[in-house]
Amino acid sequence: MPDGVLEGLKKALDSELETETTVQLPADFYSKISAYTQKIRRSAGPNASEATNRLVAKQVRMIDSMTRQLLSERSRKAAHERSLLRLLPEERYVCSAQQRAERRFDAFVEAVSVGQPSFIEFAHRSESERNVSIRVTRHVDELVGLDMRRYGPFESQDVASLPAVNAEILIARGDAVEVNGREGG
Repeated sequence: MPDGVLEGLKKALDSELETETTVQLPADFYSKISAYTQKIRRSAGPNASEATNRLVAKQVRMIDSMTRQLLSERSRKAAHERSLLRLLPEERYVCSAQQRAERRFDAFVEAVSVGQPSFIEFAHRSESERNVSIRVTRHVDELVGLDMRRYGPFESQDVASLPAVNAEILIARGDAVEVNGREGG
């Protein structure tokens, strides 16, 4: 697929849109697309011609759009079939998190609708106690977490686990980036 990545992606998308069941994709489908995207991005840059940069940007937008549409369609079918087993492992990773989020959303709305303040309190407590792993991008002075514990000081490249609210502030300021792990819950 490397020489015909766009064509292969388009063919997979068309096949997925034409059938009611999930189409079988090669195990390395997304890896090849990602490797191709990396390759064409390397050909762009300040030393490349304007035409090359425009072509690369157009291809990247096309890959982004088709990948989003393909993954959305496959996710929709898997949810309808109530089976993630026909998806590739990386698709299951994304879709299982999406399904968990949808279940949480529905449970929250139901708790509000039927009058379950204990669920709302549980959700509040769970979020207040949630920690996020971050990698610090520049020096950060010592801070007091939402849990009233002291954290830091931190230097660039330090990794830490902080209360989510504090981590989100550092991330928003550009002082840290989230270290992604497999989500739970």
